[in-house]
Amino acid sequence: MKNLILIAFLLTFGIMASAQQFEPEWTGEVAILKIDGDTISVPTEKAIPQVKTSASAGRLLVGIGNVRRKAVIKNGRSTTQIEPGEVVTIVVKCKDNDTDPTSFIQVVKFEEKKKERKTELANVNWLGNVSEGNMEFLNFNGKRYGKSSYILTFPAVEGEYGVRVLNPNDVDEKTTVFYCFGIHSPKE
Repeated sequence: MKNLILIAFLLTFGIMASAQQFEPEWTGEVAILKIDGDTISVPTEKAIPQVKTSASAGRLLVGIGNVRRKAVIKNGRSTTQIEPGEVVTIVVKCKDNDTDPTSFIQVVKFEEKKKERKTELANVNWLGNVSEGNMEFLNFNGKRYGKSSYILTFPAVEGEYGVRVLNPNDVDEKTTVFYCFGIHSPKE
């Protein structure tokens, strides 16, 4: 009986210890899990975007047009690149994992340019109407992972991506940070 209890304890402890093996170190950080035989955790590129505002020609000339705010990240591609597969699996560390991850974690597909990646934050038209959240968001499936993280999965479509973790309590929002990665086939 003692042996059975000891074995059950060791199995439970082993499962709990391995459950957090791929968690990033800091709250808000994101890592990609590469699963092919052995699972490894790949850190993402941490980028603080520059926010640029631009007005359309009509807005400048006659006052009718749009003003756009975009988050722009230097370099056309992220330093973290993975090969396309069926799905992307990422781990996001949070304070806890009691909240629905779709309410405060955003996976954004960037518009790729040669020297930068960008996404639209807001658009104001000449009537003063504001639309925010015009980014190209990806739908993902989220599951609890360990004590305070989530595992998110979504289809692996080629492109440049960023993960933004907002404060679910809306108490103290910090600097906007995107954890970036790209999905591209290796060059032949």
